[in-house]
Amino acid sequence: MRSVVVAVLVAACGAQLGGGGGGSDNPADARIDSAPADAAIDARPCMGGDAHMVGPQGECLVMFTTPATYVNAKAACAAINAHLAYLKDAQLDAAAETFVGSANTFIGLTDRAVEGTFVWDDGTPIGYANWHTGEPNNGGSGATYQEDCAIIAGARVGKQWDDRPCDASQVPTSGMFAYLCQY
Repeated sequence: MRSVVVAVLVAACGAQLGGGGGGSDNPADARIDSAPADAAIDARPCMGGDAHMVGPQGECLVMFTTPATYVNAKAACAAINAHLAYLKDAQLDAAAETFVGSANTFIGLTDRAVEGTFVWDDGTPIGYANWHTGEPNNGGSGATYQEDCAIIAGARVGKQWDDRPCDASQVPTSGMFAYLCQY
């Protein structure tokens, strides 16, 4: 009975039983045998967005230029099996800042959980940081709104990071930015 079940399952997958001589006239067998032994199972090409690039450690960075709120940007990244970019070292940050050009761009860093304590969306604290001088400043002195989400300030000379509103609910002219996904 067990051999019948195996034969049915194998046949359902399009494979052939028997032949044991090592050779095969089936082109599908040749494709299986020619796959690199060390190929990553979860590897996928870097693609999508308005632009994309392979980062310095092999990560894929995907840029979307249509402005979105932080929540919508996170959801859009998740929809492509990615997350907002975690720029956890100088090399990746430099590549990302060059890549986004002059666009103010959300990254996956907020202090929404605890005011003044920025963490990456995966919960890890900041090790490397590249805040512009005077940032984060939560809107500056006398601000009546929160700046809980980080961006690469692409429109600023020297770029670096800045805290900004996460949506346009408190500041109608801010809170919607391009966004950078990573996988």
